[in-house]
Amino acid sequence: MRVFGLSVIVAGCACAASAFTAVNGINAFTEGGDARFEVISERGAGPREIWCAAAQYARVVLGEAPNTRIYLARVIGPSPQYDSKNSASFTTRPDSTLASGPRPGDGGNYSVSLKTTGYSLRLAHAEGFCPRIIEEWID
Repeated sequence: MRVFGLSVIVAGCACAASAFTAVNGINAFTEGGDARFEVISERGAGPREIWCAAAQYARVVLGEAPNTRIYLARVIGPSPQYDSKNSASFTTRPDSTLASGPRPGDGGNYSVSLKTTGYSLRLAHAEGFCPRIIEEWID
């Protein structure tokens, strides 16, 4: 009985440890596949906050370089994993359909999208949407 109880506690800890929290407080989780992950939208979060979390997940968890493109694999909508939450899925290893998706500036549109599958940004561009955590003090 003690071994079973310990197993449940360890399994519970492993699930909680799989979450990544970006500097803006938004969580991302591995979704399956080599480099696919889900970013959970929090109340008041817009596309810039979601892309920030995606960029930080790609850099910190996946170890991707700043020039790596991040692709929107599933548009913002109900999370397949978490009830009553909205989320979007991203990947850094796109298939040919995602890889041919739109980029900022296509058709004169520079908006950051969570509504077009295949839309992509460079990691460094998306991470630029994150809040600065260290302020510069100039005397």
